[in-house]
Amino acid sequence: MSALPERVAIIANDPISGEGAAAYLRGTPRYAVMAAGEVPRADVLLVIVPEVREKTLADLARIRRTALVADVRAVLVTDRIEKAELGRLGGFGLSAVLYRGSATREKILDALAARVPSAEPEDTRATRLTHEFRTSEGEARYPRGFLDRHRLQSREVEILGLLADGFGTVEIADRMAYSERTIKNIISTLLVRFDLRNRSHAVAYALRTGII
Repeated sequence: MSALPERVAIIANDPISGEGAAAYLRGTPRYAVMAAGEVPRADVLLVIVPEVREKTLADLARIRRTALVADVRAVLVTDRIEKAELGRLGGFGLSAVLYRGSATREKILDALAARVPSAEPEDTRATRLTHEFRTSEGEARYPRGFLDRHRLQSREVEILGLLADGFGTVEIADRMAYSERTIKNIISTLLVRFDLRNRSHAVAYALRTGII
């Protein structure tokens, strides 16, 4: 006997995003899309918003209070989110997060299938989800051909962009969920690879060559 499909409630701030996500799921035997009035019966919440605001958190809190499924989990698709916000969302059963610009049907299906590791500390979860989000964001902003031409990884491009915005290594490490030592090593490698004198020279080079 085949397993019953998981019930997915789509929470979107605009009808186009909501209908697009529903179209991704329809015809997939593993998932069933819930109607608006059936949200409390959902096994998974698929939340699609440009950015996480207090209203997003309040809506999720309200939905979880009325949920009939004890371990309902959430998948977030957004354009922007910080590690601190991901930490807060950990309490809402957030199991995966995707950058909206690279959220293909396959990636959404994989995210819906993700499970939160048992007994995972909240800070560890926030770090993991931040890394997942940055990776998917990099895939959308820096196509493989672009990075190959400049011999760069997406995280190197992001670091150069943050340096250009005036962030220090501690701030960059926190935003990207890496250690400060890792960020320093990446910057040092960039300086040596492109024969650059210092960080300011690296930013100037990146701007001049169109990397950022």
